[in-house]
Amino acid sequence: MTSKLLMSAAGLLTLAAMSGPAYAQAAGDEIIVTAQKREQALQDVPLPVQALGAQQLDDAGIAIVSDLVDLIPGASIVSNSTPGFETIQIRGISSGTTGDGLVGYYIDETPFGVPNLQLTPPARLLDVERVEVLRGPSGTLYGQGSMGGTIKVITRRPDSRAFSANLQGDWASVEGGEDSNAFDAAVNIPLVQDRLALRLSAGIENLGGYAEAPELNLRDANGFESVNYRAALRWTPNNDLAVTGLYWRIQNEQDFNNGLTTGPTLATGNPTIAGLGGFRGYTDVEMDLYSLTLEWDTPIGALTANSSYIDHTLDFVAPLLTVLKNDSLFNTTSFTQEIRLASTADGPLSWIAGVFYRDAEIANDIYFDSDLAAFGLPGVRVPVIDILGPLTTESWSVFGELSYRFTDKLEATVGARYFEDERASSTANRIPPIVRNATSASYDALSPRLNISYRPTDDAMIYFNAARGFRSGVLQTQAQAAASNALGVPTSTQIQPDEVTTYELGAKLEIADGALLVDAGVYHSEWQDIQQQFATSAIISVANSGDAVIEGFDVAVLWRTPVDGLDLQFVGNWNNAEFDRVVPALAASLPTIRVGQPLPNVPDSNYTVSASYARPMEWLGGLTGTFYSAYAWRADQIDAASGLRSGEIGDLTVRLGVEGDRWRLHAFALNALNDDDPAVLTSTGLQILYPRRIGVQLGLNF
Repeated sequence: MTSKLLMSAAGLLTLAAMSGPAYAQAAGDEIIVTAQKREQALQDVPLPVQALGAQQLDDAGIAIVSDLVDLIPGASIVSNSTPGFETIQIRGISSGTTGDGLVGYYIDETPFGVPNLQLTPPARLLDVERVEVLRGPSGTLYGQGSMGGTIKVITRRPDSRAFSANLQGDWASVEGGEDSNAFDAAVNIPLVQDRLALRLSAGIENLGGYAEAPELNLRDANGFESVNYRAALRWTPNNDLAVTGLYWRIQNEQDFNNGLTTGPTLATGNPTIAGLGGFRGYTDVEMDLYSLTLEWDTPIGALTANSSYIDHTLDFVAPLLTVLKNDSLFNTTSFTQEIRLASTADGPLSWIAGVFYRDAEIANDIYFDSDLAAFGLPGVRVPVIDILGPLTTESWSVFGELSYRFTDKLEATVGARYFEDERASSTANRIPPIVRNATSASYDALSPRLNISYRPTDDAMIYFNAARGFRSGVLQTQAQAAASNALGVPTSTQIQPDEVTTYELGAKLEIADGALLVDAGVYHSEWQDIQQQFATSAIISVANSGDAVIEGFDVAVLWRTPVDGLDLQFVGNWNNAEFDRVVPALAASLPTIRVGQPLPNVPDSNYTVSASYARPMEWLGGLTGTFYSAYAWRADQIDAASGLRSGEIGDLTVRLGVEGDRWRLHAFALNALNDDDPAVLTSTGLQILYPRRIGVQLGLNF
């Protein structure tokens, strides 16, 4: 998008907000979010924020975090080997899968992140209240890694007032594969009326495999199973204090992964997993999450303190190119502590201040071996890479924001976060001659934010937001640095941090008594010292590749139509992300990194249009009939390794049901058009949408 077009879009936003009619929002429709770490009505937040409720997630078939990309403007999949071994990008901030994450993730008050790997939480979206999505840098309040945005999964709290329970099960037939099924249950138990409650939830999901592994004579080879169970205990000794303890156990297991060698073949119509070299691959992801959260309304403000511990394991065997096999394990332990205080007094001045601490370690066990069949020794395998060693990171930060309401129409916010990180790596290459490497580095960053919002009418807001997001540096092995230098790309074991600064002009409108809601924004981002991942034979290296400029436009429209029970919604993004400075040696070695070229793994546009309908039907005896349909489209994108373009994606979801007071029965179709174009290209294969599923779902509430 040219600067001229950005200015035109900004002008249109301003005119739209200035002319918005002064209608009040419909009663009972207010959505409360915590995007700015305090409770606010969604329409009052001067930021591009989405709130996706449990019903919307269920209707759209959103089961895991990466499924959310269908509903987020400017988001897409970078890699999806298996649930929990995935990478997504928002608003063009994408640099592969290595290095710390570029999207921040929170489970309630607990931050999730794996050092040196850009992974989504493996959590199945089970018994959640809502998911909040902040688009754009949010480093001031959410810390390092929230460069493209932040995704918050907010679970249902225990309720000490009344007992409740719900069950849900579904079954689906998979196009060209095994049947799939899932079962979820949750129960809320008041232990002491108005004081103590326990909430238990559990779920299991089986996704049938759909790909063939002809070398092993296997059909439907890539089946997946997920087991989740969670317990939350909430104590409210008085109206001012609440303490919540949570434990969440997640275990995902998949045969092979979702990296395919070819799409549907002429012989069987099924995708193929090849190049296995006689090995049966697998991908296992496990996580144990423990958290304790204190919420205390003190005389000087709302105090929130969260302590959390995460034990996360990624274990996989991935055969590559017939003769090469990657057998690696990454175990991460992470302790975090955040304490913050937010003002609650009425008046023009409000503030929030806090401190954050994190101590994490990822233990790497990376092993590649190769078959010597090409040298006349089939079945004889020799190690090619054999590296063992931990990476540790100990960081702390202090942050705060100050807001002042000058008039009923004008408010300004300034904020900043200061961050320091001490990292150390100690690795041993166990292939003789044994080489041991140790390196350490210190990184720091300052992330400011300025926000100005103006309400020309009670139902219109325009805002300007300037914010910086940052990511700590990377420590890599001598072997990675040597491989990079051999390719002609100068780098070292210490990769410098990168940061992005975004300037955005947005508008939010409520029209016709809240029947029409509009949320739109135009943005300009400058990304500096990009930590770029690239492959050198079997070794993945990282280098600071240069800078990029990203310009785009988001829009979300919700229309509660005059037809009783019918809502229409549109969300979309147009995005232009290009390199504007590149390290010459890197440009000479990699065809996908050039000045003026699009960033890899970033589509230039995506949109979703949906319709939902629910109302009592006389011909159903007063039962409620429901209908939901959504079509999500995403443009093609460039693969970082090959330079090839993946296909466009068209994902259609349809759901039709009937509901009583305590039950619901739905029929559904996911990927109803059975789109099987490559959604993501990788150096080892391709990844496609999960094939069409047609099934039924039954839910019971008590």
